[in-house]
Parts: sequence; C-alpha cells; structure tokens
Amino acid sequence: MYQEIAAYRHPTVILAGQDFWNNTWLALRELLSGANIYAPTHAIVPGIEPAWPASPHVPASLLWQAPFSAMPIPIALFAFTLASILAIWAGIFVLTRPAAPWAVVGTAACGAFAIGIGGGPETLLLGQPTGFMLLGLAILVRARRAWLAGLGFMLAATTLQTGLPLALALLVLNGWPVLWRGMSLILGCSALPVGLEVANSGLSHLVTSFTASAAVHLGRQSNRIDLGVLLRALGVSAVDLQVAAGIALLCGCLAYLARLPREARRMDNPAVLCLVVSVTLLCTYHQYYDMLLVGAGLAPVVLIVDRSWRMLPCFGLAVVGATLAAYDFRDVTTPLCLIGVAAASAVAVRMATRRDVAAEIPTLILAG
Repeated sequence: MYQEIAAYRHPTVILAGQDFWNNTWLALRELLSGANIYAPTHAIVPGIEPAWPASPHVPASLLWQAPFSAMPIPIALFAFTLASILAIWAGIFVLTRPAAPWAVVGTAACGAFAIGIGGGPETLLLGQPTGFMLLGLAILVRARRAWLAGLGFMLAATTLQTGLPLALALLVLNGWPVLWRGMSLILGCSALPVGLEVANSGLSHLVTSFTASAAVHLGRQSNRIDLGVLLRALGVSAVDLQVAAGIALLCGCLAYLARLPREARRMDNPAVLCLVVSVTLLCTYHQYYDMLLVGAGLAPVVLIVDRSWRMLPCFGLAVVGATLAAYDFRDVTTPLCLIGVAAASAVAVRMATRRDVAAEIPTLILAG
C-alpha cells in the first residue's frame, strides 16, 4: 500500500495500481462520460503505458467496484488495496474454517504466505481483483444457501477466463442450482454497465469490441503461467494450437469429473477443488497474480482441511508453484507445477473413492 500511495504521482517508477487505475477507476469514469471502455485503447493514464481493454473483467464487476471509482485516485488505490488484503484473509479463513488453535495459527501463516509471495504482491501492486475472486471462491465452496453461493460465483467469475471454466465445472459437479443463481446475479449487475455501453456505442459495436479485445489477450505472452506459455516455451508458437490444447485439457478434466461417483462430485471435496482450480488456471490465459488462488486457496485447504498423505504431493506442488510464480522463469516452472497439482488431485480423488468403496464392501456383505 505504501508503494502505491508513494508512487501514484510518479507512475513510471512503479506500476502502482495500473490495472485498477486503467480498467476500473478510469474505465468507470469514462463509461459515465460516454466512451466505449471495451475499445482497445479506451484510456491512457498519463505516465503509464496504453491501457489494455477492460474485457477480461465482466461488466458486473464494474458495478461492485464502482464505489472505489467514486474516490480520488490516491484514496481509491489505498482503499482497494486494503479491501483486497482483507478479502484475501477472509477468503482463507472461510475456506479453512479453523477451530483448533493450531489451525488458526496455520491459517494465519497461510495468509502471510499468500500476501507475501503466493500471488499476493502482484495482485496488490497492480490492483487486480484476484483477492475478491478468492473470497468468492471460498463463499462458493462453503456456503450452504444457494443464493449466497451464487454471490460467491459472481465474485469468482470476475474475469471471463476464470468464470467460464468454473461455470462448466459447476455443471458437471451438480452445481446447477448455484450456477443459475450466480448467472442471474451477474446478468442483473451487468445490466447498468451494458446499458450505458449500448447507449454510448451501440449494441453491435459493443459486441464487436468486447469479443475482439478479449481475443487480444490470448496472444499476449508476458507473465503468463498457463498451458499456452509452456507450449510456447517448448516451441509451439501458434496461438490456435495453444488454445486448442487448453480446450482439450478442460474437456478431459470435465470428462474425468463426470465419471466420479456422485458423492465425490462436489466443490467442497479438497481434491476436486484443487483439480478444478489448477485446470482453470491452465486451460486459458492467466497471469502470475492468479497464483493467489493456489497460494491462498489450494495450499491452505490441503494443509488445514484435508491433511491426508495422498494430498501431500498436491500441497507441495501448489506451494512451489505459487512461490516460483514470482520469478522470471515462471513460464515453464509454474505451468509444470499446475499440471502436477491437477494430476496429483485426480489421483487423490480416485484413491479416496476406491478407499470408500473398499470400506463399504464388508458392510454390504454383512447386510446381504
């Protein structure tokens, strides 16, 4: 927070809140001024590189972020960063629900790790909404009321590249009651921003700008941690092939989840949660700040909630991947760690299923 507030008058020194500044604060103000904020260069903050399109953030997120845009930029940066830190801590505690003293201490340590290295510094420095996405994912996993879980889905689906795979996973995991409520909330909160965009530039122009600017991100190469950048490092430079590989990975994950026993197909199953999140980050464009969902989501769940030997490889790879995402060689090491998390989770959920079946056999024999 100190870095952002100290540098906001000299943004070339450090990218202080660049994403929040461009794609939220200024985008909302320009939206009210009649601009098309989904155009490729909807805004250029003086002293900061030309803004990227706001398309990765769904219109609904602009509504719940609007109170921050009503503040002057230095206050807005401070408030958004502070709220993000609180959202990270709240998300971890909601996910782990610690009761014993050791669990509370462990959860606090996980929060410190996430804010210090597990994607937290980049999330806070750039002003990304990943902290709120983590809180939304935690609510989605733990909420017992469908509408509250739907609210969690709306926050978790703040970006398209995270929301779409998560929605497909919910369909397979018997989450339709939560999904339709979450989609209803997203559509309802999107009505006002979309209505203003249509009034500013027309429906056809809005659709064209939204889809075109979203496609731009698929070709970006810097700071990525998904399967596409790993394939590029291995010599596969065609974006079409990278996207096709991501889609194939997502389809394989969904098919695997669909074959699990019904009692195992749920998001609050730690192994299933780890599998869904890791594949979501792998299958399409994601950057290193998205590793907050691993460092502050998957690692605490395994450490505090699951605590089984079969999930130990998943925990180790999650921590290593979240740590290495802070270094320049992340384009190879972090995707490999995510692939390892996905594979270890898939093996763990299958082992747990077989163990449950083996435990039921004597009971069935006696009952027979």
